[in-house]
Amino acid sequence: MRISSLFLIALVVLMVGCIGQEQTTTPSKFGEIDLKVELHYDKNNQYLARIEVTNIGNKTIRVARPIYFITVKYRLLKGNEELEFMGRVPTYLPLGNESVVDLKPGDSMSTEYRIDLCWWNVTKEEKYRLEVIYDTRGVASKDIDFWRGILKKEFEVEVKENCQSSR
Repeated sequence: MRISSLFLIALVVLMVGCIGQEQTTTPSKFGEIDLKVELHYDKNNQYLARIEVTNIGNKTIRVARPIYFITVKYRLLKGNEELEFMGRVPTYLPLGNESVVDLKPGDSMSTEYRIDLCWWNVTKEEKYRLEVIYDTRGVASKDIDFWRGILKKEFEVEVKENCQSSR
């Protein structure tokens, strides 16, 4: 009975320890990739995000390009509450060959996007948590097979000035 109790305690500790860890790489049948995001404040509550997807596996992998609000999305949170996004969201046709890249081991691709905190209803001098998400799970394609999964990075951001209503 004592051994089974120790086993149960060890199992609970192991599970709790694994739940709290953020995974930055995701293996799949297509290989393993990593997401890096560099975020720099520019001006007028706008941040410049450099998004890089890297093949960290040992075989070539096909991935979808980081495309604004198709494979790259953003969430802004105040505490645990997600704020409603009020920016533009594009419509798109299913991804074709021009929207995917074959990355050899160690290769990466990157792009930059501007993120405007005024796309959400924010308050000056407040701090928020911004999630930059690379998500290809539900992306439609023209019979093209590519890595399917989700990776995200979180940042603390601050609203430095009032948003202008003209945006």
